[in-house]
Amino acid sequence: MTPSSDKIPVSVLIPAKNEELNLPACLDSVQRADEIFVVDSQSSDRSIDICKEYGVNVAQFYFNGSWPKKKNWSLENLPFRNDWVLIVDCDERITPELWDEIAERIQNPEYNGYFLNRKVFFLGKWIRWGGKYPDWNLRLFKHQCGRYENLNTEDIPNTGDNEVHEHVILEGNVGYLQEDMLHID
Repeated sequence: MTPSSDKIPVSVLIPAKNEELNLPACLDSVQRADEIFVVDSQSSDRSIDICKEYGVNVAQFYFNGSWPKKKNWSLENLPFRNDWVLIVDCDERITPELWDEIAERIQNPEYNGYFLNRKVFFLGKWIRWGGKYPDWNLRLFKHQCGRYENLNTEDIPNTGDNEVHEHVILEGNVGYLQEDMLHID
């Protein structure tokens, strides 16, 4: 992708493996970003073909069973051209209203990151109760200021190659966005 004046100066990071069913809607929702990286773990479905159709950057991550996992590896190794990075899972969507808020809020020099609230849907229904809403996650931050914590899960079977329960540790002030990110299960 090449920079465009109508794009928002944010680099999107999407961890993926065999996500051909989720990738098109996810990629559609992040097209306002100046740069998109899909970090793949050797998908065997059409994920890479879909990424090529969208013209996004693809990097392969080969997990060796120890730290770092996929997101921290990406933060350390990808050549982001923007200060701000937005972490989006394949089953998540960024709404136009959220993009508008992101475009405005990243202009504030007092903050190095923002929590986004995930609005979780299951079988088409919003799960508002049961501890699923609000569901705040630090997903938008200046990539040089944040890294995922190491929970030392390397010896625990089936913890995978991606930071799921780890949280971002960020230097500097953090704010909260008003618009929700959609999580579609």
